[in-house]
Amino acid sequence: MPFGKQIYPLFNNVHQEQTNFDFRKKRRDSVFHNYVKRLTKSWIFKGIIFTSILANSLFLALETDYQMANRFFLFFNVAEQLFLAIYTVEFLVKIYVDPIKYWKIGFNVFDFIVLSLSFIHRFLPVRFKRSLYWLHIVRPLRILRIISFIRGLQVLTTALVSTLKNVFFVLFLLFLLMTVFALIGYYFYGNSDHGDFKNWGSLRSAYFTLFSLVTLDGWTDLQAETGKFGFASSRFFVIGFILLGCYLFFNLFIGVVIINIRETTTAFNKGLQTERETILLQKKQAMLQRQQSHIADLIEKQKTSQFESFSEIVEKVKQTLRHDDYVLLDDLCSSLSFIDIYFTSLDEQDNTLYKLQQLYFEISYVLGNLLEVDRHQEHSEKKGGDGANKPN
Repeated sequence: MPFGKQIYPLFNNVHQEQTNFDFRKKRRDSVFHNYVKRLTKSWIFKGIIFTSILANSLFLALETDYQMANRFFLFFNVAEQLFLAIYTVEFLVKIYVDPIKYWKIGFNVFDFIVLSLSFIHRFLPVRFKRSLYWLHIVRPLRILRIISFIRGLQVLTTALVSTLKNVFFVLFLLFLLMTVFALIGYYFYGNSDHGDFKNWGSLRSAYFTLFSLVTLDGWTDLQAETGKFGFASSRFFVIGFILLGCYLFFNLFIGVVIINIRETTTAFNKGLQTERETILLQKKQAMLQRQQSHIADLIEKQKTSQFESFSEIVEKVKQTLRHDDYVLLDDLCSSLSFIDIYFTSLDEQDNTLYKLQQLYFEISYVLGNLLEVDRHQEHSEKKGGDGANKPN
């Protein structure tokens, strides 16, 4: 059977696997697009953006000094335009690479909002800037973009955002508890004549007092001030609220945050593992595609009878293999632990064969000695028989 008919069916599955990986249509500018995509994922591009954010943060801190801001006004103005240009180029490049996936990432949406507000603040007329003074907070918000470059901060931020719903319920329960205790404190200890009017005289002051008790900030002083007016039940009131508000609800708040951080970290690790598997599949696809093209060339060369023998074809195939190619080892015989056990078994087998060989030598020696003894006995018996048969 010709070599082409033997090996070509093996690569039909490769072609089917390759078509399964082609999820998107090819772009007309695929070469330039792939180059830009690799550029955005490179550490050089990320390093430039990260360094720009750090430098921008440093300049914002230096601008808080009025003398330095007035002295180097032109320098800070040019630096601001430069940073804005870098962020704009980053946005355009990422949109060009993947205009759909870009908007599915929350950190990218945040970067776009900050960039848009920066342009508004930059090119807004002066008469409108006075009424929209809150736009000055846009520039400090750029510091938060560092989160998108550190995965640990991304996980923590995502966990905090996903915790907001549960935290809101906990805080709402705490607010109801504070409302109940605030009303009780107002009616029991807020009398203006013979009560602690400073801490419990109004609902507002009662809320503030209870908030101080939740945080345990000077709760002994608050209790001492209320106890001066002769309220013996104030101790049980304060201690009871501290047990419920601080040790129960406050720790419940911390527990909700910790649970959400753990769940988010687990989901992040699973996503990271999926990403690694996807990268491995892409490398496997490229390797199989390269080998398929080489085999196709070999088949074409075989049809033109440019090879003299099968060994020459095999050598040509071996040249297509690379030392950095990924090889998926799923069989038991390719496991490192199995190979170690197998070699150990071979060593034990060699030792057993050596011991058996020595045992065989000893058995042969003993059998040889026994055979010699039997021959001597037979020889002596024959001599004794011959001597008895001789005539006198």
